[in-house]
Amino acid sequence: MSTNSNIHLIEIPVSGNGGLVWNRLHSEREDICEALLKEPLPGLEAKESNQLISKEDAVCTAHWHRELLQSRLRKIDDALDRLMSGSYGNCSKCGRWIEDTKLDFDPAIAFCFDCWDRKQNQDRPNRQTTMKSQTLPQPTPGCVSDHTTEKNDSCESVNLETLAPFDTICARTRNSDYRIFMLDPRTGRALIEGGCEFVEPVEGMVTGSKLASRFKVGSIETGLRIEFWADGKITSTSPVQSVHVEPFRSGEVVSSLSH
Repeated sequence: MSTNSNIHLIEIPVSGNGGLVWNRLHSEREDICEALLKEPLPGLEAKESNQLISKEDAVCTAHWHRELLQSRLRKIDDALDRLMSGSYGNCSKCGRWIEDTKLDFDPAIAFCFDCWDRKQNQDRPNRQTTMKSQTLPQPTPGCVSDHTTEKNDSCESVNLETLAPFDTICARTRNSDYRIFMLDPRTGRALIEGGCEFVEPVEGMVTGSKLASRFKVGSIETGLRIEFWADGKITSTSPVQSVHVEPFRSGEVVSSLSH
């Protein structure tokens, strides 16, 4: 009988609720490491020639994906260190307790709301200067993830629950472009970048899309406004004009960066 070499038993160094947090952080950490280290997919080179996207945009997106994954990995490792040292749950800046609701939403969060808000305001001028020199890849009609059940030629809607972790939603609204890097499509937890509010990737939640009294939970639709929950408040975009999904394939990151 053969043994499964992929099974690893990890001793949990903390107990009680800390053990649950440890498991949750380690589970996400393993997913990220797998995404970063996975070999290129077979036949990827043949698929790339059929995609309506420039090599420059592909490399830019690959760098962006990899930077987000590495940044998230550092946050998780920092949270694990705090868990081991006994300081987990306390703001890394002021030492005050972070609200339980925030920790439940994201166990890797390191700052209380006040310290995070001050940090955002201090860094905003530099981020805006950086964003002026960056442009997001243009949304490509018909380029919807294979995961999306609401796939159609006009890319009218994206159902979050049909996406896979690390897929990216690219949405163009009347006033701005947005990239939404999905961490947990089931709950809508994501890293959001774009517009005036999110000049660099910010952790938040995509709650759905709305227009007047109409609200679609867990989906993004053209003609409606995307609604985010981030930095302790709800933010709505201008109406969506186009939307598509870039499915995350770790092989694309490795392949693009190696050329």
